[in-house]
Amino acid sequence: IKEVVNMEVEAARFIGAGLMFGLAAIGAGVGAGVLSSKLIESIARQPELEDQLRPTYFLGIGLVDAVPMISVGLAFYVLFVA
Repeated sequence: IKEVVNMEVEAARFIGAGLMFGLAAIGAGVGAGVLSSKLIESIARQPELEDQLRPTYFLGIGLVDAVPMISVGLAFYVLFVA
């Protein structure tokens, strides 16, 4: 019975890590897509603000991509340490 419980815990770790990897990728893709579409929309409406919008865009993309990197780090922690 103890071996079955260990196998279930191991399976739960793999499922949890897989969900963390997958949801992080989906979230980053959606976030970057929405942010990019809003940048293009803003530049199309007011082209003279392009120089002001671009640095804000890159800061936003960096923040959007930082969260999945943290999630991937936690997923590796769950897989190999916990």
